[in-house]
Amino acid sequence: MRKFVIHYGIIGASISIVFGLLNWFFIAPRYGPNISETIGYLSIIASLLTIPLGIKYFRDKLNNGFVSFSEGFKIGIGITFIASIIMGIYGMLFFAIEGDHFKQWQQQWFTEAELEKAQMHMATIPEYMQSPIFQGLIMFIMVFLIGTAINLTSVLVLKSNTKQVRN
Repeated sequence: MRKFVIHYGIIGASISIVFGLLNWFFIAPRYGPNISETIGYLSIIASLLTIPLGIKYFRDKLNNGFVSFSEGFKIGIGITFIASIIMGIYGMLFFAIEGDHFKQWQQQWFTEAELEKAQMHMATIPEYMQSPIFQGLIMFIMVFLIGTAINLTSVLVLKSNTKQVRN
């Protein structure tokens, strides 16, 4: 895999992790799950803006101003894959370390009726779905799907139809 793809994937995941930790320690305790979840998704989307940056870097710096759809897609999916793996590992570690605290934090924001409903729902969920490995897998899939959508949009915007010759 090309070095710049790994570089942009690591940068994207790092941005998301930093925003995620800032969210967990400073926003979530004050504003609750709804705002925290919105901030979380926005941080993932913002971090995956490294995808168009990586495609643009390849097009402008490495390939004489040209990138085909397939080249751009491969670059973007590579960046997405790297970021998704790192975010999946982060998700596993987060739930291994903070999982119980996370559940307690969520429950403190519920009304009595919502809490009762949530507890009934949690009783029906298989144990493995609450494990750090499963939560990491969910994070991987979520980041990968969001990244794929950003990748497709980026490639369509940034692809070149003709190869340009530099003077």
